[in-house]
Amino acid sequence: MSLKSCARSTGRIIRASLLLAVLPALFMTGCANEHVCSYVPSKPIFFPPAPDEPHIQYLTGINSSDDIGTAKKQSSFSLVVTGQEKPDLIKKLGKAYGITAYKGKLYLAEGMNARISIIDLAAGTIEYPSGIATPRGALKYPVNCALDDDGYLYVADTARREIVVYDPAGNYSTSFHGTDPKTKFVDVKIYKGKLFALDLGTSRIRILNRKTGEQLEEMGFVEKADQSLRVPTDFFIDGAGNIYVTNVGNNKVIKYDQDGNYIGAFGGLGDQLGLFAKPKGITVDDAGLIYVVDGGTNVVQLFDDQFRLLTYFGWPGLPNGSLNGPAGIVTSKDNLDYFQKYVASGFKIERLIYVVSQFGQEFCIPRISVYALGQMQR
Repeated sequence: MSLKSCARSTGRIIRASLLLAVLPALFMTGCANEHVCSYVPSKPIFFPPAPDEPHIQYLTGINSSDDIGTAKKQSSFSLVVTGQEKPDLIKKLGKAYGITAYKGKLYLAEGMNARISIIDLAAGTIEYPSGIATPRGALKYPVNCALDDDGYLYVADTARREIVVYDPAGNYSTSFHGTDPKTKFVDVKIYKGKLFALDLGTSRIRILNRKTGEQLEEMGFVEKADQSLRVPTDFFIDGAGNIYVTNVGNNKVIKYDQDGNYIGAFGGLGDQLGLFAKPKGITVDDAGLIYVVDGGTNVVQLFDDQFRLLTYFGWPGLPNGSLNGPAGIVTSKDNLDYFQKYVASGFKIERLIYVVSQFGQEFCIPRISVYALGQMQR
């Protein structure tokens, strides 16, 4: 798939789209006053829009268990009124930040609700690790999470200032804290059996033994200041071990190799394409495309492996598909068949893109917006 021409065709200034940020409530399919939202657009929404060749389609949104699976669920309020036999209850997603995908399920870090929501799309269920209900396993403000090959769940909790670990059954296993009193873990990844923890408090990446929590090494500080981390918020490790880190201290994405050697950087402060106002979530797909969430301009920008801008999506003012305070992002090739019912005729999807919005639910912006990367068949 070629996206080389997209940067030119979508080269508008993001500032222009921000002027539309006050309009979503007027145009959303659902009405906030009625508390009824439809996250499925009445007609396909593509990025970039026509007449440009489409590469990303907004599919739908997820705000509760009622938006997934096949069977309709019932709210607890309606059960009291009708007295019907208890069906599956609707479980709503709360304010969240990070998201990851593992074996067909989504794991959402809900900071305000102090929990990890495990979303099974096909089954239509939302569950939580049982360990969060125990004294030692109780979360305070989780922001990101990751899973290893054995199914252990690692949660970065900013209020506990720890990485909290749960076993594959959801039971509390252990927790790791930093040796520096300034340590504040905000993101976590597992790579080749090691635990990589992003420390916002000291602007370091700390590499730990994932079973004992012992620190093995650290990276992120380079003698040249412009190559060091500066208030890092999120990171991603690609299949080759390269590490991409978003930084709100300089509004850049910095790339290191797996040994912490500086490779390059891109971005900078600004509201134009190629720059960032508040870079947050980041991911890299298996084709080498880099997705960067900008919480300041409410868009996701897409770059190639040479840091060249390809396109962007999610801007304010759309009937569906807008983002509001976006944070976490993840791509996945799982569940393509499940979402096929939302795909426009002739559009062949290659992977799904899930983006978390922290705000805007009163304007019918879902907690999780689902997009698909693909191309129109000729």
